[in-house]
Amino acid sequence: VAAMESPRRDFYFRNLRWLLFPLLLIVFGGFAPFREPSAERFARLLDGYAGGPSLDFWRHAVYGLTAAFIALGALWRTWGSSYLGTNVVQDRQMHTDRLVGDGPYRRTRNPLYFGNMLMVLGLGFLLSPMALAILFVGMWILVRLFIRDEEAGFEESGGESYRAYRSAVPRMFPSWRARIPAAGARPRWLQGFCGEALLWMLAIYVAAMAATLNPVWLHDRLLWGLAIAIPLFIWARYSTKKQASAAGKA
Repeated sequence: VAAMESPRRDFYFRNLRWLLFPLLLIVFGGFAPFREPSAERFARLLDGYAGGPSLDFWRHAVYGLTAAFIALGALWRTWGSSYLGTNVVQDRQMHTDRLVGDGPYRRTRNPLYFGNMLMVLGLGFLLSPMALAILFVGMWILVRLFIRDEEAGFEESGGESYRAYRSAVPRMFPSWRARIPAAGARPRWLQGFCGEALLWMLAIYVAAMAATLNPVWLHDRLLWGLAIAIPLFIWARYSTKKQASAAGKA
């Protein structure tokens, strides 16, 4: 039975673009040329307290850690998207009529949001410290609001079965081992990867910056990455929508 979704419950999903707009302003403000990235300050802090071969050593390490956080976020989102479908992941409407209990959903109820927070933490190192703090706290608040509304919808549609799932699987931070048996769903890894291609491009971009410490060289090649990632993302959305439509007609 599909969940009865009240306009109030769906408010945050329907108005996602306006809720994210202030955070995006902070991101672009944090990227401003006169703003020193948190990664640079952190590298200098480590160099001052821990020492080491050189400041560049710590810059390589900090930017490498930044790339790792973004890549881990992309991995969790790719894993979740491969089971849920890119058309559902990117939809502005809240979906609480189907509960997925395979893949990462056996370890955390919200692998996509967990991936978001990892990505935001990594991205924040490229921003000024104040922008990092505001972005992380703001995204955490939005994620909590989304989860609250989704859980209310799932409980309404799933009843006792969802309550059993909720009691077994952690809300956000993943368990090391699966908390429920596999339901037998097969992941669509190619669609999941293509649906998160922009995040993977960002992770590769930051990893290359960690290796070269040359952002100018990378900026010149950013458009090439976008030219590859955007068509992959569009294909993933079209492919999953087509499959969903075919399944609905069957």
